[in-house]
Amino acid sequence: MEPREPDDGNGQHGGSGPHGGQGGYSGSGGLGGPFHGNFAGNAATGGSEGLELCAWERRTEFGLLNALYLTTRDVLTGPQRFFQRMPTRVGLLQPLLYAVIIGVIAAFMGWLWSLAGSSLPTLAGAGFGRMLFSGPLWSFLSFVTSPVTVAILVFGQAALMHLMLMLLGGNQLGFEATFRVAAYGQAAGVLVLVPFCGGMLAIVLELAIDVMGLYCIHGTDPWRAAVAVLAPALLCASSLGAVIMLTLLGAH
Repeated sequence: MEPREPDDGNGQHGGSGPHGGQGGYSGSGGLGGPFHGNFAGNAATGGSEGLELCAWERRTEFGLLNALYLTTRDVLTGPQRFFQRMPTRVGLLQPLLYAVIIGVIAAFMGWLWSLAGSSLPTLAGAGFGRMLFSGPLWSFLSFVTSPVTVAILVFGQAALMHLMLMLLGGNQLGFEATFRVAAYGQAAGVLVLVPFCGGMLAIVLELAIDVMGLYCIHGTDPWRAAVAVLAPALLCASSLGAVIMLTLLGAH
């Protein structure tokens, strides 16, 4: 499958720009390499009709907050349509920025929920070691470091999913397509607004969005998409469980 590029509204896909490159969105600020915002290197394909950048990548048209809302709504309510219309080879910066913003919002809400479920006298009576890993303080540290941790986690998640997809023969459009699924799948993080079970719901929904996203954007088989998403998730969960168990055993 060849790279997909968006329709410019006149039935044209790409086309030569004034500087000899391909015309298109340039919202990345002129960064080169994989973060380049133009549609450079995209070939016009017969199957690219109807493709368009999501609202977030056209936020000069929609406005920042409205673009954030519309993109999140579209991912949560119609991930199949969202990723079927998603162009590729248009850069990593915009989806990464979206993922970081959603991640920071989710971390902030997680901190607020932890504050609501704790009391200062209880924290004051705990030792520093227990305070460090207790709800509110740990959640605050997670919030402060969330821009960096979210960026690392999205790249790591995309790399693992793409590796599995390559091993299964389901890679059709390259790493950027997989990265876009991992980044925009972070939209599920808004479910942390739901008290008590919001975090668990967000994890489950993100996995479902990632499976649907890989299936739609790469045009691969559903089972390949499911394995590419669930295998790394199970590996990470089992590794985390092992670390927690060893930590608890070492504490006794």
